[in-house]
Amino acid sequence: MLKNAVRRNTIKILLDIILLSSAFIFSFMIRFEGEWTKYFRIRYVAHFLIIYIVLNFILKINKKSWRYTDSLDVFNIICVVVMSNMIHALGVVLFSLSKFPISMFALFIVFEISFLLIGRFTFRLRRTLESIRKNKRCIGVKKRALMIGAGEAGEGLLRESVKNPSFKLDIVGLIDDDPRKKNMILHTKRVLGNRFDLPRLIDEYDVCEVIIAIPSMRGKEIKELYKLIDVNKTAIKVLPSYDAILEGSSFINQIRDVKVEDLLGREIIEVNSRNIALGIEGKVIFITGGAGSIGSELSRQIIRYNPRKIINIDVNENAIYFLELELKRKYKNVEIISEIGNIREYEKMECLFRKYKPEIVFHAAAHKHVPLMEHNPEEAVKNNIFGTKNIIDLSDIYGAERFILVSTDKAVNPTNIMGATKRAAEILVEEKNKKSSTKFVATRFGNVLGSNGSVIPLFKKLIEEKKNITVTHPEITRYFMTIPEAASLVIEAGTMADGGEVFILDMGEPVKIMDLAKNLIKLSGLTLGEDIDIEITGLRPGEKLYEELLYDVNSAEKTENKKIFIGKLHDDEEVKNLVYLKELEEILKVHEYGKLKEIMKKLVVTFREPEEVNNMVKPSSSYVSPSKGETEVRMEEQNLVTNLG
Repeated sequence: MLKNAVRRNTIKILLDIILLSSAFIFSFMIRFEGEWTKYFRIRYVAHFLIIYIVLNFILKINKKSWRYTDSLDVFNIICVVVMSNMIHALGVVLFSLSKFPISMFALFIVFEISFLLIGRFTFRLRRTLESIRKNKRCIGVKKRALMIGAGEAGEGLLRESVKNPSFKLDIVGLIDDDPRKKNMILHTKRVLGNRFDLPRLIDEYDVCEVIIAIPSMRGKEIKELYKLIDVNKTAIKVLPSYDAILEGSSFINQIRDVKVEDLLGREIIEVNSRNIALGIEGKVIFITGGAGSIGSELSRQIIRYNPRKIINIDVNENAIYFLELELKRKYKNVEIISEIGNIREYEKMECLFRKYKPEIVFHAAAHKHVPLMEHNPEEAVKNNIFGTKNIIDLSDIYGAERFILVSTDKAVNPTNIMGATKRAAEILVEEKNKKSSTKFVATRFGNVLGSNGSVIPLFKKLIEEKKNITVTHPEITRYFMTIPEAASLVIEAGTMADGGEVFILDMGEPVKIMDLAKNLIKLSGLTLGEDIDIEITGLRPGEKLYEELLYDVNSAEKTENKKIFIGKLHDDEEVKNLVYLKELEEILKVHEYGKLKEIMKKLVVTFREPEEVNNMVKPSSSYVSPSKGETEVRMEEQNLVTNLG
C-alpha cells in the first residue's frame, strides 16, 4: 500500500516536471520567438524546479488526487507557483542564478499555472467522461426524477448523479421558484420552471419521483407540494438538514421519504454550544429516566460536550444496556455508567448520589401516559411526586450544582392526575430552590414526536395494519417538537439557569391531531375515505382539547435563545400547599386511592376537571409563536387563564 502511494506521488512529480519544463520553454518561445534558443539554458529550468519540488514536498501538494481537483487545490497550485517564482526572482537579483529579463517571470507564472491545471483537469475530465458513459448504460433502469432547488444542496446532488454510476435516479431537470434561474443549466440539467409547473412537467417527462433539495424548506411549502402532486403516482423525497449533509456521506444514502416532522413547519433550532460546553465539560452528569426517549437523547447530546462521566439511571434494563453500547461505540473518552434503579427507592438513590457525587442532575424519569395514570393515580403520585422529591432532596444534600426537571405543558391548569403530579413536581423545585445552594429549575414543553407513547407511532401502526385511525376529538390540538429539539433546549436551559425558573420551550404553532392523521395517511400513499378512515372516539379521561404552555404568554421573560422563555411562577400559596404531601403519603399507605384526586386538588390549586376547561378554553385563531414577535391572545382567553392560574 505504501509502495503504491510512493509510486503515485513520484509519477505526479515527474508529470509536474514535464509540464513546468514545457511551460518554461513555451514562455521563452513567446518572448523571444525564433531566437529563443539563444537565451534558453537548461540550468534556468533546473533552478526553478528545485525550488518548486522543495515547496511541493513541504506543502504536500502532490498528495492530493488529480482526479478530484477542486477550487482549494487550484488556489494551492497558484500559491506554490507564485512563491517558487518569487524565490527564483530573488535568486536572480541577489546571486545571478539566471541571466534573463525579470519581466519573464510574469510569463512564467501564467504558463506554469495554466500547464499544471490543464494536466490536472485532463485527469478529472477523463473521470467525468467515464462516469457519464457508465450512467448512460444504466439510464434505462433508473427512475426519472425532477429536483426542486438549484442551490448548494441541489448542485451537490446533481454532481453526485453525474459521477456516481450507482445513483438510482435519472434527474431530467430542475425546479426553482427564482425566475432568474429559469432555463439556467447546472451540470447539464436545465431549470424547467417553478413548483406550479410540476403537474405539467411530471406528465411531460414521465417522472416517478420529485426530490426536494432545499434543506430549509418549511412544512407549509411541503404541504403545498402535496396538493400539486398525485402522490399515488409520484413519490416525494427530501434531502436532510445541512448538518446531515455535512457529515460527508453520499447524497444517494441521504435521500429519504418525507416525514411528518417535515410538515410541521418548525424553524431550525439553534443553541449556544459554547455556553453549553462551559456548563458541562468535565462534569459528572446524572440522568434519571436515562433509557427513555428524552433521557437517552439527553445522553446523546450531552456526551458531545465532553463531560467527565454520564450516569444513566432507569428500570428498563434492555433499553439502558443498548444505549450504553451505542454511546461507548461512538465516544471512547467519556465514562458512561448505567445504573438500574427506581427513583422511588430513596436508599438506592442515596447510594448512587454518595458514590458518584453528580454536579448536574437531569430528571427525566416520570410516568407520562394520561389515560393510564387516570386509571392508576397512585403510580403517578408515587413516581412523579415522591420519586421526584427523592432526587430533589438528594441533589440538595450532596451539593449538586444544578437540578433540571423535565416537565410538561400538561402541568399548566392540569385536568388530569399526570399533569397535576408534574405541576406538584414544579412546586417542589421552586420550594427547594429558595433554601438550597443548588440551582433548581424546571423545563416545560409539549408533545414530542416519536417519543414513547407519542401519537405518531400509534398512527403508523394502524396505517400499516390498514386499520382506521382513531382520534378522540375533531378539534383536539397539541404542540409538537422533535426529540432532538426538546433535548437540546432542555440542556441549554439548564446551563443558563440562575435557579427557581420554569423555562418554557417555544413549541411553535399548535397542530390539530386530525390534520396530523390526514398528513400521515397522505405520506403513506393512501387515500382518506377509500383506503382508510379516521374514527372519532371521544375524549379520554383527563384529556384536554387544547394544551397551554404558560399561564399568560405575555408575561414570559425572554432569554438569549429566542426559543426559550422564562416563566416566573413563584406562588407562595401553592408552596404552602405542600403540607398536603403528608395526606398523600397516608392515603398511599392504606391504599385508599379514590381520595387521591381530592387531595391533589388541594395541593395543586389549578387542578380542574377537563369538562370545566374544555367547555371554556378555545384556541386563539390569531395565535403567534412568542419567538415571532408579539403574541396576540383574545381578551377573554387571557381573563380565563388568569382566573384559572
